[in-house]
This record gives sequence, C-alpha cells and structure tokens, in this order.
Amino acid sequence: MKRLSIVLVFTFVLLSSLYSQERNTTKEVGIYFSNLDAFGIRYKFGNEKHMFRITALSINFGNSNSNANGTTVENTNSGAGLNIGFELPVNITENFTFYYGGELSGAFGHFKYSSHDTETSSTSNTTNTGIGFVLGFSHRINANILISAEIVPGLHFYRTENGSNEDSGYGFGLYSNAAGITLSYRFNTK
Repeated sequence: MKRLSIVLVFTFVLLSSLYSQERNTTKEVGIYFSNLDAFGIRYKFGNEKHMFRITALSINFGNSNSNANGTTVENTNSGAGLNIGFELPVNITENFTFYYGGELSGAFGHFKYSSHDTETSSTSNTTNTGIGFVLGFSHRINANILISAEIVPGLHFYRTENGSNEDSGYGFGLYSNAAGITLSYRFNTK
C-alpha cells in the first residue's frame, strides 16, 4: 500500500509538471468588425491547442425625432449581442494560422415607434439565436498584434413580437454579417 501511494504521488507530480510546462496560456483582447456597421469586443483565452472566445457585439441605442406633413414621429431603438465559442488553431507558418471551431450566438433588439400627433405607437422586440461553424485565418503582425479574418456559416433562429403579432423563423447559410475581421492584442503567460 505504501508503494502504491508513493507511485501515485510521483505520477501525479510528474504529470502535473508536464502538463504545466506544456500549457502556456494565451489571452487576446480585440476589436471585431462585421459588415462595416457592426462591431464588438472579443476576448479569447486558452493555449496553443484550443482557444475559448467571447464576443460582445454592437451594444447600441438610438433615438430620432422627425416632423413630416405636420406629424411628429419619434423612433427609439436599442440592441446587443453576445457570442460564445471555441477555436482549434492549426499553425501553417510561424506567423500564419488557420483555425476552426464552433460558436453560439444570441442577440436582442428593441424598436419603438411613436406618433405624438395621432397618438399611435408600436413596439417590436426581436430575439436571434444561432449556432455556427467558425473558419478563419490569423496573421501575427508582431509578437503581440494579430489580424484575423473569418466566416461563420450556421443555423439561425429569430422571433419578433410586435404587439399581439408574432413572427418567427430560421435560416441556414453564410450571411454577410457572418464574416468578420478582428484586430487583437495577445498576452502570453505561463
């Protein structure tokens, strides 16, 4: 029994030291651009074999007032999105990497239309969810700066509520807002 305990402790210490030597952690923070009108902040963490990613997309708020034909109209909109996923990098050269993985996406949008003169208003809420397959390339400009380009074809569901009306549906494919570019800063730690 004593020998077994010594062997188990020795094995545990050996495997822990091998694992810790092999697993340099990497963290990245970047700005994500999609379709030139949507942007977000992306955070990645992991190691040379897999990276987890969180992207906060286009948190927005808008308000506009107009007066046309004697009618005053106010429009208010807001929205936000969050994507969570993982990447499996494959080094092609020292500075060029191909990566693939999966991503879950979610977004919420709110729109309100009000006409003060006719006392009419409507409110619309839209929820989008999806799952996608990440395909991309990353180029390391220097030791800490990277630029990445990717596409995320996938399956997307939406639901819109407008008063008592409800609309829902789904789609599969590669959409223009499923392509993006990320400029990021990498922190390497041990």
